[in-house]
Amino acid sequence: MTSFISKCIIALMVLAALCTKADAQLILNRQVVGTNGGSGNLQQVLIQYTIGEPVVLPITDGRLLLTQGFQQPYELPPLPPGKSPVKSYILFPNPALTTVKVQFELLADAMVNILMLNTAGQEVYNKQHQAGQGTSTVVIPVNRFAAGIYTVVLKVGVNIYFEKLIVQ
Repeated sequence: MTSFISKCIIALMVLAALCTKADAQLILNRQVVGTNGGSGNLQQVLIQYTIGEPVVLPITDGRLLLTQGFQQPYELPPLPPGKSPVKSYILFPNPALTTVKVQFELLADAMVNILMLNTAGQEVYNKQHQAGQGTSTVVIPVNRFAAGIYTVVLKVGVNIYFEKLIVQ
C-alpha cells in the first residue's frame, strides 16, 4: 500500500512540474550590424550576406551603447508591477583611494539616484541620471573626501540599496 501511495505522490509531483508556467527571461533580437553586405541568386536560391568587423567590448554610459561588429541585442520582458528593476549591483574598489565605481544591472529603463552620506548622515555626493536596461557604471571621485566610512545609497524608483564604503 505504501508503495502505491509513494508512486502516486511522485506522479503528482511530475505532473505539477510539467504544468507550471515557464517565463522567458530574455529575448534575443536577431539582427546584425555590418559595414557591408549584399545578396545574390544562385540558380533559384537567394543568398544574403553581411561583412562586419570582429566583436569588441561594448562601451556604455547607461543611455548610449557603443559597439562595432556583430551584436545580438537583448530585450527583456516587461517587469511585473512592484518588481525592482535592479538585478544586481556592486561597489568597487572598496576601500577606495581616488575613485569608486558603482556598477548595476537594470532589467528596465529607470531613473537612478546615487548618494554618498558621511557618518553624520550628511549628503556629500548626489548624482541622478536616466539609465537604460543592461549594465551601467558610475565613477565617483572620492579623493576630495576625508578618509573614513561612507554610505553609498542607490535609489531606483521606490527601491533603495545601501552599501558601506571606506575612503582611505
